[in-house]
Amino acid sequence: MERKKITGFVKDDRIEGFFAVRDRQVRESARGHFVTVELGDSSGRISAVMWEPDQFALKELEAGMVVKVRGVVSEYRNKTQLTIELMRLALDDQYTLEDIMPHSIQSYEERKGRVLALIDKIEDVQIRALTDCFFKDEEFLDSYLNAAAAKLWHHATIGGLSEHSANVAELALRVAEQYDFVNYDYLIFGGLMHDIGKIASFTTRTVIDYTDEGRLIDHISLADQWICERARTIDDFPDRLLMKLRHLILSHHGEREYGSPVVPQIAEAFILNYCDEIDSKMGAFARISDRHDGKGWSDWVNLISRYLYFGEGDDSET
Repeated sequence: MERKKITGFVKDDRIEGFFAVRDRQVRESARGHFVTVELGDSSGRISAVMWEPDQFALKELEAGMVVKVRGVVSEYRNKTQLTIELMRLALDDQYTLEDIMPHSIQSYEERKGRVLALIDKIEDVQIRALTDCFFKDEEFLDSYLNAAAAKLWHHATIGGLSEHSANVAELALRVAEQYDFVNYDYLIFGGLMHDIGKIASFTTRTVIDYTDEGRLIDHISLADQWICERARTIDDFPDRLLMKLRHLILSHHGEREYGSPVVPQIAEAFILNYCDEIDSKMGAFARISDRHDGKGWSDWVNLISRYLYFGEGDDSET
């Protein structure tokens, strides 16, 4: 039996390994009940089917569990599928989160260094004080550095939030070099803070999924709430400055139909919105490209209503 990662599966491989259960459904056919699951590891995800499920698969199996699976790789509708022969609950000491969860390609220390370097660039005393309220809190910093930026679309990895946030802040500063009326401190604050609510919006125990807070309140509202709460702990924090910083967070999705309570109305909010869009799209593009070995066409991408083209994998192509 091979211990391959999901992205390396090819038809007829016989597989044995540990996987996180992302979804599970019991279905009926003319032959009786069967179970479909979506399995994930650090490299990706795959649909799987168990045609002759046992009691564990039918009654006990739940999303979020980690299981040991034995099976054969097949194809269904031109996509790779795993046909499960045996499946049982994995023991805690048989796997690590690095085995079953995707992680940022940047190390914890690398991401931490990028974030702290950006904070050191903030010159405004009040903005620095508010930022330090968060990032000098070791529990917050650790949660921030280990959080995911999304369930699936972009930077959907352990550490994806801090990687994406540093990317956005750095992109925004590059854009700001072209405009002498733009406030750099606003951009650093907005870049690092715009998605902090995702710390509470997603759980990352064995799979990335929404929490109740994430679904009922959402990350934008949570971030705004936390910023207001910490600003109140700073003596005489200026109301108008807080209003502008809140606007950066509340408008960063750009349009109301995309979840923003307000639309961008100051220069820095426009830059933040577009840099967030660039990095999220490029993060998603890289993830989908990896699934296709960086060449050819993607499947239809529902979230952006189009196919993506990755070229032919030849660096000499012009």
